[in-house]
Amino acid sequence: MAEITIPLDIDSLELVSQVIDNEGNIILEVVSRNDGSTCHKCGKPATKRNGTAPVRTIRHRSIFDRNVYLRITSVRYLCEYCDNHPTTTEQYDWCDRNASVTKALEAYLMRNLIHSTVEDVARKEKLGAGLVQAVLMRQVDATVDWNAIGCIDTVGIDEIALKKGHGSYVTVVSAKLQENSPIVLAVIEGRSKDDVKAFLQSIPEALKQTVKSVCTDMYDGYLFAAKEVFGAQKLVVDRYHVSKLYRQPLDQLRISEMARLKSELPEQDYRKLEGVMWALRRNYECLSQADKDKLQILYKHSPVLKKAHHHALKLTHIFNTHCTRKSAMAKINRW
Repeated sequence: MAEITIPLDIDSLELVSQVIDNEGNIILEVVSRNDGSTCHKCGKPATKRNGTAPVRTIRHRSIFDRNVYLRITSVRYLCEYCDNHPTTTEQYDWCDRNASVTKALEAYLMRNLIHSTVEDVARKEKLGAGLVQAVLMRQVDATVDWNAIGCIDTVGIDEIALKKGHGSYVTVVSAKLQENSPIVLAVIEGRSKDDVKAFLQSIPEALKQTVKSVCTDMYDGYLFAAKEVFGAQKLVVDRYHVSKLYRQPLDQLRISEMARLKSELPEQDYRKLEGVMWALRRNYECLSQADKDKLQILYKHSPVLKKAHHHALKLTHIFNTHCTRKSAMAKINRW
């Protein structure tokens, strides 16, 4: 098997070795490049080594669909300023105190939580739901270093459920920086308009001026909070939520029509329509010829579904067209 070297992307660590364990996990043995810490009592520099702490194994971002773990033996430092010379275990800039995951993985999990529940992300990343929620709670209390952000291109506001069907929500405020990956600015408990507005108002005035658009769903609390802080001209409703609304009646019609056809058509004819749900949901230009043929059979048996599907495709085409507000309104009115 060919070997590759995995870049660590953590400047304060030195990679000593890397192995793959019996479960297929990538284990990276690392040592810290730091030569001191800060005394947890007096806050002064502690540079005199005094043994080591137990080995820590910390989950990092996955690669090649394999879990990656950093294994490190933390150094203890003795404080020469305090009377009783307490020891302090080195803390890292890439991992929170006592955390079992790196900050890089925490940031990745936060981005994945957009449009997903805690349970969904935990299942996809093969983590415990409790761990993902602990990461989320740490982010709730985090403050934003506005000085580290030079320009915000787009602000995103969305809600996520901690658990499906429990009505327990948090609001994630993200940002797309120019030519950079999206970052999470804040996680706000609940989805109160006042709380969201208060955070948006906390953005420094100079950074507010760099915001070109604010993208959110159709929830009134988010819409009005964004409008009152940034103005209506910068407000953009996430097209996912708009398309979901106009495609929902098409889905409902499909269900009722398929139930009718199942009772009216011979079994062998009905079987020809299997999988038609996905053909109706995908963009027409992305369909295979087999899917297009299946749609023609469906249209023959259900003219009303054909008409509804064509209406949905035309509206999608309007959304995919770059045009002015006036032109878009004219297109929608004709539609």
